[in-house]
Order: sequence, then C-alpha cells, then structure tokens
Amino acid sequence: MEVYLLIGQSNMAGRGAIDAESEKTSQDIFMLDKSNNWVIAKDPVHFDKSSAGVGPAISFAQAMLKDKMNAQIGLIPCAWGGSPIKVWQPGVKYFDNFPYDEAIARAKIALQKGVLKGILWHQGESDNDSKKAEVYLEKLKALVANLRMDLNAPNLSFVAGEIGYFNKENHINTIINKLPDEVAHTAVVSAKDLTDKGDHLHFDTASARELGKRYAAEMKKLEQESFKETKKPRVVLTFDDAEVSHLTNVAPLLLKYGYNATFFVCEFPIRQQDEKEQYLVWKQIKNLHDMGFEIGNHTGHHKNVTKLSVEDIKKEVGFVDEKCKEFGIPKPISFAYPGNRYDTISQRILKEMGYKFARTGGAKYYKVNEDSRLAIPSYTVISSSKYKERTLEALQNLKEEDVLVLTFHGVPDLIHPDYSTSIDFLNEILQFIKEKKYKVVAMKSL
Repeated sequence: MEVYLLIGQSNMAGRGAIDAESEKTSQDIFMLDKSNNWVIAKDPVHFDKSSAGVGPAISFAQAMLKDKMNAQIGLIPCAWGGSPIKVWQPGVKYFDNFPYDEAIARAKIALQKGVLKGILWHQGESDNDSKKAEVYLEKLKALVANLRMDLNAPNLSFVAGEIGYFNKENHINTIINKLPDEVAHTAVVSAKDLTDKGDHLHFDTASARELGKRYAAEMKKLEQESFKETKKPRVVLTFDDAEVSHLTNVAPLLLKYGYNATFFVCEFPIRQQDEKEQYLVWKQIKNLHDMGFEIGNHTGHHKNVTKLSVEDIKKEVGFVDEKCKEFGIPKPISFAYPGNRYDTISQRILKEMGYKFARTGGAKYYKVNEDSRLAIPSYTVISSSKYKERTLEALQNLKEEDVLVLTFHGVPDLIHPDYSTSIDFLNEILQFIKEKKYKVVAMKSL
C-alpha cells in the first residue's frame, strides 16, 4: 500500500457537499478511520467536524492509481478545520487535540501496512494576513523538517496547496510558492480558477476534486524526480568517536555545502585528563542532532563486539540508545562496529534491537543488492598520501547506483594523529562531490 498523510485545515479536510459521486468507492483506495482501522475510502474522509464533506483526498488517490498495476492507496486523514500553522508542531494543543503529534502517531500506525510516499498540506487561511504571512515560510520549513525527522524520511515528498483566490485577501500564496526554492523534494499546487461554495473560504465539491487531481500531478513529478535521484552515485559521510572537531569544524562545513552525515557516537575511554576536552558531551551531541544530522551508535565505550558476551553487547548498544532517549535524540537505527570488527552474533543482536544499518571497513563500495545492510563496507579517510590517493580514486571511479561510504575520525584528530583528516582535505572532498553532483545521504537514508 502506498500511503499518504493529509494535513492542514478545513480545505484539506473537505467542506464540499456530498453528492452521488461520493457514493462510488474503490477496492484499491483505503483510509485510516478515527479508530485507526483501515476501511474502504469514502467521503467524508476526514472527521474533524460534523461539517466535513468532499475534499481533495479521494480524487487525489484516484489520480495516483492511474497507470499503476496492482497498487493500493492508503489515506491518513489528519487535518483540523481552522488550525493555524503554529499548532502544527510537536506538543502543541489545539482545543482537545494535538494535531502534529496525532499525525505522527497515525502515520506510524499506517506504516505497519504500507510505505509512506508523501505528505499533502493545505493550510493558510488562518494565517492569511500581512503579519502572519511574514513568518509563515520559516514555520512551514520547520514543519517539513520536523515531519521528515520524526517519520525517519529525510527526502519525503511534500506538496503544499495554495488557498483559494476567492478569499477576500490573499497574502499567503506568494509565500507558499517560495517553498520549492527553499526545501528540496517539495512542490506547490495552484488554486487558480477554482471556485468556492459561496462563503469565499471553502472550495466547492467540483473544485475540491480538481484540487486533488492537481495534488496528484505534482506528487507524481516529485516521485519521478526521486526515482532519478536513486540512479545517482551516492556518498555517505560518517564520523566516528564523538570528537569535538565534529561540532566545531565538520558541522559548519557540512551545513555550508548542504550535506547530511551520520555521527557515530560513544563515550570514548579517556586515558589522560587533558583528553577529555577533545570529546563531545551529550548536550553537544544533541546539538548535532538539532542541526539535522543523524546520530548513530558506536557502542557505549568503543568496545570490540566480537570479544563481548551477548549480554555485554546488548548493554553496550543499549547504553547509547538510553542516552539518546535521555537527551531527546531519536533511537538510532545505524551502527558502526568499533575497529570495524563484527561477526554473525553481533549482526543478529543489532537486528533484534531494531538496527537497520551497520558499517564496517573493507575499502570497497557498498553494493546494495549484494552486501548485507548490517555489514556495509566503507573507506577510512586519513590525510596521508596513501589514504588521500585511495579516497580520491574511490570518488573519481564512483558509478551509477554505487554507494561510497567514507569513515572519518577527528578533523583534525589531536589524540589519534594516525587517523587525522585535515579541514582542507575534508573541504576538498566535499567540493569534489559537489562538482560531480553526487547525492549525499546519511546512513539512515540508504
């Protein structure tokens, strides 16, 4: 089942009059009802108010099914009439509901039966004045970022809709249309030539259905773009041991290029007191998470898992899981074996503990259809002549559908100079990636 999350306010929920067309259903289109059960979709799809009627949902699903064989569409209705954008953030209450939190919870229930393909957003009427419009774009960007992070889908397609041009004033559409220039994998649906039901606020039945078709057209374009993206050579940037240079030197450089990365953290054993300042504390690790980077697990204390008992492996892995929970960081799904050492026992335990990816060494490309996701090979990057030449050669020879995983330690690494990478060499690598137009992803996005 291809699943889509529907959020926003009343025009997403639908206020069009129910008609004979509303009685027609499809065995391939489902909706998650208010009790979180999958049922055959039928207007009204939403249940936010008794006035809920025809919205864009059903016509969107019908259009998405065209030209698809053996496909099913699942709709997750979560819009709330009258809701301003300020209530669409974690922990915020709107009357007796928590719109954002409930949308995430229902989406995760839906994921038990299907694959989340995109989000439809129609909202703006409640923010349609000059003052609110000034801050709307930043709030919308934050919403997209939060949804992608909480749903563990960093490139999830997001389509926003214009409000009706029949509104007495229109401050918001100009702002909404800036979204695709600011955030990748987003699009905007036009509401031009659509008509209202007589209240200068809500789309009538025919226009709501036309809006759904327009949503589908834009969603299909984004899906085609995403498919093309998967054909690009991919690079995964990973950084081990929670060294302070990751926050001071690496993160600003990655943000400059717009690249994501995975930081594999542990509490590295301190041999001398003056080494302590070279490692991140958990508040600083949380800062990396807040910047949008993935936090991965490198065991609690950088221990060789092949020399640990089953219980001790679970304790070492669980230590980082618990620390992440304590500091409001999502439970990691990516792991890096300390010293690149692993065995079938450690792989099995990681899988049991919910890990999807695990990185090792090997100095070869990751072949998605051949290599285990719990034994992903990588190249270690060091600023010595031998390793620089090897890294640049691996980048130069990267081909379509190949994945190159790069492992860095400190940038620079003052405690372990044999594993040090200079800021200049990291910048050279990032510049090379940019020129080649390779796709950079965090490990969780593989």
